[in-house]
Amino acid sequence: MEDKTNQGIFINGKAQIIDMLKYMQEDERTTLLKNIQARNPQLAKELYAESISFDTIYSLDQVDLGALASYIKAEIMGVALKGAKPEFQRKLLSSVPRPYAEVAFTYINKNLGANEDRDVGRAQKRVSDTIVALNNKGRISL
Repeated sequence: MEDKTNQGIFINGKAQIIDMLKYMQEDERTTLLKNIQARNPQLAKELYAESISFDTIYSLDQVDLGALASYIKAEIMGVALKGAKPEFQRKLLSSVPRPYAEVAFTYINKNLGANEDRDVGRAQKRVSDTIVALNNKGRISL
């Protein structure tokens, strides 16, 4: 007779939690991460970092947006903002120095050709990675 205890489906719980965190409301995400933190602080830190996406930028205030922009080239920010809502583009551009905003605005409106979706995704990934790093260093607050 075959031992059924060793058979089954592998479930990557960590990946599932990361996916859930990306879609949760802020208060729900905070509660879940606090509960995980109580049992496993390192896991909570990893999950939090992985749950941050480009959409996290929408929750930043103008001061934090300015701080974020000081760590990202204007060209990259402009490409990342191509997929953002126009009202948010205006909010971010008004939070940064005028020369930075002008360069970023140029890239928002620039045609990037056939690889535009790929380039926008890469730029947004760079922005979200920077948000994680700045949050870990205490330079911005989420």
